[in-house]
Amino acid sequence: MNAFTDHRDTDLLVVSHFSLLLGCALPIWLSSGFNDRPLAPFAGILSLGIGDTMASVVGYKYGVLRWSKTGKKTIEGTAAGITSVLAACSILLPLLATTRYVQNWFSLLFAVTISGLLEAYTAQLDNAFIPLVFYSLLCL
Repeated sequence: MNAFTDHRDTDLLVVSHFSLLLGCALPIWLSSGFNDRPLAPFAGILSLGIGDTMASVVGYKYGVLRWSKTGKKTIEGTAAGITSVLAACSILLPLLATTRYVQNWFSLLFAVTISGLLEAYTAQLDNAFIPLVFYSLLCL
């Protein structure tokens, strides 16, 4: 179990797992009953399940350029996270949206980029925070 925890976790409370579950669930709960933003319920799954995972894998394996001298996050990882979320959205959006989904690509690009960059700079509870920011930007 220690391989899947970090410095924020204790024996009694595993904060990283709780924040991951909360980050995936909150956008679904917040968007229940609203159908005008087809990607909003998937904000947690897209940003964490796809974006954060790809950023971590690519950053760990191929990352060279670090965002800061002391940080672990890399520019390559961030670019992979943003690109993977955009690729997933390009598959999901035509399936979920009934009409006019092409008009939202600029705002989608903005939301994905801002949340990806914010993930690169956030150190505390980003698994709960980033999906809420992404959800909010998708709902604008």
